[in-house]
Amino acid sequence: MKLRASLMACAISSALVALPLSAMACSTVIVGKDASATGQVIVGHNEDNGGRIFNPQYWVPAAKHKAGEMIKYEPTAAMIPQVPETLGFYWSQTLDPNGSSFSDGFVNEAGVVIVSNACSNIFDKDQKLKDGGIGYGIRRLMAERAHSAREAVKIATDLLTKYGYFSEGRTYTIADTKEAWQLAIHKGNVWVARRVQDNEVIYIPNNFMMDKVDATDTENVIVSPGLIERSIQNGRYKPATPGVYSDFNFREAVQPAEQRAVEYNFSRNQLAWEYITGDKITDAEQFPYSFTPDKKFTVQDVKNILRLHEDRIGNDENGWYHHLGFGPCRVTTHESVVFEINDVPELITSYRALARPCETPYVPFYPLAKPGKSMSFMDAATATAEQFNARDSRFDYHPEFASMTFVNNANTLEFQRDDIDDNWDVIEELEEKWADEQAGLREQAKTAMKVSKDHAMAILHRYNVAKLNEASGAIQAHLDEIAPHKVVILADEIDPKSSATVRFALLSDDDLDATKIDQKHTWGGVGRSSLTTSGVMADLAQPVAFTAEDVNGDGKKDMVMTFVQKDLARFMLAGAVYDAWLYTSEGGDRIAAFDTVQIKGQTNRKYSNRERGHDR
Repeated sequence: MKLRASLMACAISSALVALPLSAMACSTVIVGKDASATGQVIVGHNEDNGGRIFNPQYWVPAAKHKAGEMIKYEPTAAMIPQVPETLGFYWSQTLDPNGSSFSDGFVNEAGVVIVSNACSNIFDKDQKLKDGGIGYGIRRLMAERAHSAREAVKIATDLLTKYGYFSEGRTYTIADTKEAWQLAIHKGNVWVARRVQDNEVIYIPNNFMMDKVDATDTENVIVSPGLIERSIQNGRYKPATPGVYSDFNFREAVQPAEQRAVEYNFSRNQLAWEYITGDKITDAEQFPYSFTPDKKFTVQDVKNILRLHEDRIGNDENGWYHHLGFGPCRVTTHESVVFEINDVPELITSYRALARPCETPYVPFYPLAKPGKSMSFMDAATATAEQFNARDSRFDYHPEFASMTFVNNANTLEFQRDDIDDNWDVIEELEEKWADEQAGLREQAKTAMKVSKDHAMAILHRYNVAKLNEASGAIQAHLDEIAPHKVVILADEIDPKSSATVRFALLSDDDLDATKIDQKHTWGGVGRSSLTTSGVMADLAQPVAFTAEDVNGDGKKDMVMTFVQKDLARFMLAGAVYDAWLYTSEGGDRIAAFDTVQIKGQTNRKYSNRERGHDR
């Protein structure tokens, strides 16, 4: 059976009302090493955010630091002392116009992997912080300093004790070459850390999932001081045996039940746990924290879970393909990754999808062998400096950046839904070929490492570059087939504040008479991947006039559409060069095409994650 058929088998029967999707949509899967077909921990993660989001990748080298050096990430956060030496690490950045405290992923040279899930809407939001508390620093400092997952937990909890966490809540997943931990943090200095047992599989959306944790098991569970006592006092925890805290239910103690029942969490929980357990759970309070399977889970299983969505998606003709979906793979998913841990950190393999994973191949990649230049939008030092203050031009459309091909593909498929099956055939062919390569490649690198680590890493780096190019080439070739038609914007720039008009020309060609497009169902604006709302096509602008004229002098009449500039640029960032998209149809065939254009003006952006409610 083809994978797409097995994915669609996991569905939800109840009809849902389409709601705007918040940024809180990340998903994480953890497979303990005894539950894993590889005999190693597997971690999978979908990163979800809305708006003009890019996801460049960097290698940050190990460094020595001067005595007295201090670190300050968010302008409103605490100043933190630097340590004398920091580790080198691979960094997947979420480049956001307003800064992103809670989305970046890391793999450091000790083999420590870090991802996270927002867990907001807590009971007790009025918590004390010191000097503004800590946010982004938690993940970044774990990556820089931790030689193991357990040490990362200690680093994080020490920082929490000193400064307090300024976000409402989050669960960090931290894995190394031997084990995985989850650190569930509540605003302030409230947290529980738990070692994932080797025989467990765990799935988590954007709510706290730790239910009964044995606080007496000090080897595998660490509870912040006073949390249990406060939970007893406020009536949110009653131990079965007074004074024995082996059944402490963390999620009930810190977060209301409606956060687990809300549809954007419930639906993906139901889909994922049905895949993992084989049972369809209909009560949000019955979703487990972990499960001990009677089969071994593979890397492919983790990919399958991250690609799940309901079978109703694509049913709304006037909406984007995913917009009715609340599964792990959804409209806001802009990056997905599966980490196959290895005893040798340099041989940790990641499989990364640079757009929605059901539309994009998981490209094999060795994080410690460094990404190719086409994945780095700038150097790592500049990226660090601009994490919360990126220039407008950083959000320009750059065709030379490798991720753009996959984003273009996703933007096209979200409208041209009839091409999704053929796109999937391309993905399957690529992934099956790559899966057959990994064992031999790792063995080659392991042998080379006995002679020269640099030589081994060079082998893996060349592979990283080659596979990304292979994936990009295959997707672009298919994209050229399914989206051959061209749009030209007849202006040098668009003013997002202007009521004046701008003209788009859809060019006729041998296979398209552009003058026959469906004028009632034509839209223009940003591509789906730059749109914050969950939305329908009506979120974009519609033309105010149509004229047929030969724009390029080839003897064929083209369709020229006139848009109001401020409507067309409604979701566009002033000062950036945008890929401005046209979505229409002709003879029942959907057409997606874009041209690039400068958006006039300059933003007055200031870092405001807390004010905007970004809690990723």
